[in-house]
Amino acid sequence: MNSAKKIMKNQGNEEAKKVRSAGGETMDRSKLVLLIIGLVVAAVLVSGVCYIQLRPRPILVVTANNEDGSTTKNTVVYKEAMYNIMTVEGQYNSMSSLYEQYYGSTFWEMENVDQKGRNGQQVAKKEVMDTLKQREVLCMEAEKNNVCLTAEDKKKADETVAEAVKNMTDEQKKMEGLSEDSIRQSVYRQALADKYKDQIIASLGINEEAIKAGVSKADYRQYTLQYYSVDKTTTDDEGNSKALDAASLAKNKKAIEDVYAAAKKAKDFTKDIIKDEDKDNVDDSTGVNYATEDLLEKDTDFMDKKTRKQVKKMANGSIAMYETDDAYYVIKMVNNNDTAAYDEQVETAISEEKESQFNNKYKTDIKPNYTLEVQSYWKSRVTLGGITLS
Repeated sequence: MNSAKKIMKNQGNEEAKKVRSAGGETMDRSKLVLLIIGLVVAAVLVSGVCYIQLRPRPILVVTANNEDGSTTKNTVVYKEAMYNIMTVEGQYNSMSSLYEQYYGSTFWEMENVDQKGRNGQQVAKKEVMDTLKQREVLCMEAEKNNVCLTAEDKKKADETVAEAVKNMTDEQKKMEGLSEDSIRQSVYRQALADKYKDQIIASLGINEEAIKAGVSKADYRQYTLQYYSVDKTTTDDEGNSKALDAASLAKNKKAIEDVYAAAKKAKDFTKDIIKDEDKDNVDDSTGVNYATEDLLEKDTDFMDKKTRKQVKKMANGSIAMYETDDAYYVIKMVNNNDTAAYDEQVETAISEEKESQFNNKYKTDIKPNYTLEVQSYWKSRVTLGGITLS
């Protein structure tokens, strides 16, 4: 106990000496000052890094050149483009595996995708920026002309937002610019641009009836078919087609004849005609396949010319068996004068004409009043194909 008190007393004496020592006091204060300076510098550096990382990064500056000589400027920052980036990346990424399967390269790496020298990444990047450019110009025009979204417009836009958020991954939801509020701002902005675009199109006086009259009813007459088929040919290892052997042909012909007999008695042409436990529309043992066909008058790639002509003469609801060089068929005519293809083509023709006339109006009368400057961050730092994909 006495030893402990002695040690404590000695330590106290040493501390007292340090306090009384002028040299020692100067040294301790110097260390304290240096420590404070170090902390201040560190804080400044951290703040600088945070600012660099989090500051808005302009990617597009749109300047309206007004009639009175004044200008109005609008700046789009990177995070405001994230919803557009996510949408385009999702769209093209769904095609990427097909590109890899057929061309040996993903869509993003595929060269000369647009026949203008751009690879997939560049095509997608251009699509995003082109959309942003037109969106901002149309929004600024709308605001100039006191066009705004109604409660009903916003309700429809909110449905788009809800659907987008529902389909996002947890990783995407954490990304800057992909919060629900950020997406809503982007969707509202696009909705306003689309509303103003529709008003421009409405003012152009497009004659939809004249466009409709230009679509051939004969060419787009649709024969809606349901059918079963089984092959008469096979493909060898080198990809060449050759006829099946006699035994296989006889087996397949018997299978399609059985289907024909069952189909004529069935209440529903699509049910209980073949045995299809795995629901792939192919008979589990015979290989007879079920499919549908929307055959147009002008089509030439379904069956051969002679057989197509016979099929087109079938009455609605009738069932018949046919044989071509390639396969055996059992066909049901669902509708021999379906207007679906014609109606769709009319809609397409009208839509294309509207888009064509709007583009001409936009390029001639609207876009020249704006200066669009793509910023260096977008040009040099942004590469699509992996920004929002997870």
